[in-house]
Amino acid sequence: MAIAATVLLLVPGIYMFTITRSLPSLEELENPNPELASLVYSRDGKLLHKYFLKNRTYVPLDSISHYVPDALISTEDLAFYDHWGFDTRRFVLAMAGNLLTGRERWHGASTITQQLAKNLFLTQERTINRKIKEFFTAIELEKTYTKDEILALYLNTVYFGSGAYGIEAAAWTYFNKPAGKLNLQESATLVGILKSPRAYDPSRNPDNSVGRRNLILSLMKKEGVITPQQAEKAMQSKLVLEYTPVTNHGDAPYFTEYIRQNLKPISKSHDINVYRDGLKIQTTLDSRMQQYAEDAVAEHIAWLQERFDKSWKWPADLKDQFLRETPRYRELVDKGVDKTQALKEVKADNAWVQQVLHEKTRVQVALVAIEPSTGHILAWVGGSDFDAGEYQYQFDHVWQAKRQPGSTFKPFVYTAAIDKGIPANYEILDQPLAIKSGDDIWMPRNSDQKSGGLTPLRTALSNSVNQVTVRLLHEFLSPSEVIRYAKKMGITSSLEPNMSIALGTSEVSPLELASAFGTFANNGIRVEPIAITEIEDRFQHTVSEYKTRQYTAIDSTSNYVMVSMLQDVIRKGTGRAIPSRYGLNIEAGGKTGTTQNLKDAWFVGFTPQIAATVWTGFDDERIAFTSMSYGQGARAALPIWARFMKKCYTDTSLGLENRYFHMPENVIAVPVSRSSNKPAQLYDGDVYMEYFTPKGFKKYQAQLSQPEEETFLPADDNMPGSLYPSQPEEDDRF
Repeated sequence: MAIAATVLLLVPGIYMFTITRSLPSLEELENPNPELASLVYSRDGKLLHKYFLKNRTYVPLDSISHYVPDALISTEDLAFYDHWGFDTRRFVLAMAGNLLTGRERWHGASTITQQLAKNLFLTQERTINRKIKEFFTAIELEKTYTKDEILALYLNTVYFGSGAYGIEAAAWTYFNKPAGKLNLQESATLVGILKSPRAYDPSRNPDNSVGRRNLILSLMKKEGVITPQQAEKAMQSKLVLEYTPVTNHGDAPYFTEYIRQNLKPISKSHDINVYRDGLKIQTTLDSRMQQYAEDAVAEHIAWLQERFDKSWKWPADLKDQFLRETPRYRELVDKGVDKTQALKEVKADNAWVQQVLHEKTRVQVALVAIEPSTGHILAWVGGSDFDAGEYQYQFDHVWQAKRQPGSTFKPFVYTAAIDKGIPANYEILDQPLAIKSGDDIWMPRNSDQKSGGLTPLRTALSNSVNQVTVRLLHEFLSPSEVIRYAKKMGITSSLEPNMSIALGTSEVSPLELASAFGTFANNGIRVEPIAITEIEDRFQHTVSEYKTRQYTAIDSTSNYVMVSMLQDVIRKGTGRAIPSRYGLNIEAGGKTGTTQNLKDAWFVGFTPQIAATVWTGFDDERIAFTSMSYGQGARAALPIWARFMKKCYTDTSLGLENRYFHMPENVIAVPVSRSSNKPAQLYDGDVYMEYFTPKGFKKYQAQLSQPEEETFLPADDNMPGSLYPSQPEEDDRF
C-alpha cells in the first residue's frame, strides 16, 4: 500500500515537473518576439509595401480603435479585467463537457490571456498537455504584464484571415485604413473573424461575416459598451470592404523590389531579417509623383501598343524561332520527338501560340525620375505591367535592362568638346566621313540620308545630326575622352572605346542616364542616386542612414553651355513637341534618342528639380517598332516624359516651380547672328544669345580674327576608328 501511495504521489509530480520544464522561460515571457512585417514608406509618408513571412505590424493599444477591445472582451472574455489569467468557472464547465463527450481534441473556454499564451509560445493542438501548459503560461503572463499590455499583445499577434496577423494588418487588408480609424461595425467585423478566420472572412463569406458581426454588436449592447441606438445603426449598415489581398504588390512594385534587392547586404552586415524584424524603411520615392508616372505611362503606352499591333506582321521564320525557344517545345524534343514534329505539335495549340506571341510583342517601358540636388529617386516604373505575363519574375527595365541609348548619348560627346574649349557655335561640315579600321570602312550617315554644309554644334545637337557628331569626335576628341566624361557624370556600364560611341552604341540603363543628366541639372555636380534614406528597427532605433555621395564632374561654365544647348533641343529641336504640343513651358533641357531599326526609343530630360529618363521598346530585341511615325524617341518616349512632368509641375503640393538654371559668373554671353555666326546687335532679327566658357570665347575670338580656312584644325587626322556594325538611326524631327 505504501508503495502504491508513493507511486500515486510521484506520478503527478513527475508529470507536472516535466510539463513545467517545457514552459517558456522568464526571459522569453518578458521579450516575446512575434514575426513582424517590415514596412516601406514613401518620403511623403505613404505605406508603399511590406516584406513579411507573416503580415503583421505592431501598434500600441492607444493606436487601436477602442471599439476593438470592447468587442473582443464582450465576445471572448467578459471577466478579463477580474481574473488572473484563468477563469476557473468556465474552465471547469468546459473540461466537464469534454470528459462527458469523450472528445479526443479538448475544447475549452480559454481567456484572452490563455489564447495569447497559445499564440506566442505553444502549438495549436487541442490536448490536455497543451491546456495545462497554457494554464501555467497564462498565469506567468498575468504576473509579467498589465491587462492593457496583454490586450495589445493579443491584438497584435492573433490571426485575422487572408494572411493578416494582428489588428493593424487586418485593418489595412479589409478596410484599407489603420486600426486607429476603424469604426464600430468594422471593429465588430474583424473581431468576428477570430472565431473562424475562413468561415467569417468578409471577403470570402460576406453573409456569414455580417451575421457574426451583428451577434457581436448585440453582445456589446448587452454589456453596455455601446448604446442600443449605436448597435441598431451598426447592424443595419452594409458591409463595405476595401480589400487588399496578401499577394498584392503594393504601390511602386518595381521600386520596392529594387529596395528589397538593396537590403540584402545590410541584412547580412547588421544581422537583421527583413521578413521578420519589423523594420521601418524610409525611401526617397514620392507617392504623388509615382502616381503621375504610372498615369503618364498608361496614357501613352496604350496608344503606342495600338499603333504597333496595327502595323506588325509576324515573319514566319521568327514566329517558329520563338516557338522553338519555349519550354514546351524543348520538353518534346528532350522526350525524343522529332524537331519538325515537335514544332507541328505545339503549333496545333493555337490559343497557346497566340499567348506566346502576344507576350513577345508587348511594348515595354521604363521611367525613372531623380532629384538632381540630392540624388533621391522620386518615381520608378520598371515595365508596362508588373503582374502581366505567364512568368513570375518581373524584369525591371529601369536598372536591369541595358540598351543602346542612341542619340541620348551624344551630349557626352559635346560636353567633352565644350569643356575642351570648342565653342557651341563652332561649325562642322555635315557630310559623311569614312573611317578606316583595318580592311573595313565605317561611314555613318544621318537617318534621312541627307547632308548639309557647315553646321554649328548647337544646331547639330538640337537636331541630332549624326554626321556632325561623328566628325566632332573624330577631329577633336577620342573615344576614351568621351567615356571619361560619361563615367564622371554617372554612366557606370562598360563602354566600348570606338568611334561609334558617338552615336550611342554601348548599352546603358535608364537609371544611369537619369543620373548622368541630373549632373547637367545640378550645375555640373554629380550626385549618386539613392533610394533609401533611413532604416529603423521595431524599437525606432536607427539601423542605418544613407548619405548621398557627390563630386564635381564638369566645370560649371562648361555645364551651363551644355544646358543651354540641351534647352535648344526642347525649344526648337527634336524635342520641341514638349512646349508646342504638350504645353509644358518650363525651363528644361533634354535629348531624344532612336536606335537602329527602331529597337529603342528614348527621351531624357531635366529641370533644376527633376531629371527623368523614359525608354520604350521590347524585351526581345528581335521585335522592334515598325515606323518612325510612332516609334522614334519623340513619339514613343517623349510624350510620357512631357505628361509626367506636366502633372508634377501642376500639383502645387509638390512645391515645384519654374526655376532658371544656375549661370556661373564667368559664363560669357554674346549676341550672335545665326546667318553669319558673328557678334551682332541684339535688335537684329536673326540674333540669339550664345554662351561661352572663357576658353571657348578666346577660341571664338581667334576664329573671328583669322581667315575661315585657318580656323580649328583636326587634332589628329589619322585618329584610328573602329567598325561597329550597329550604328543608330536618329530623326526625331517632325
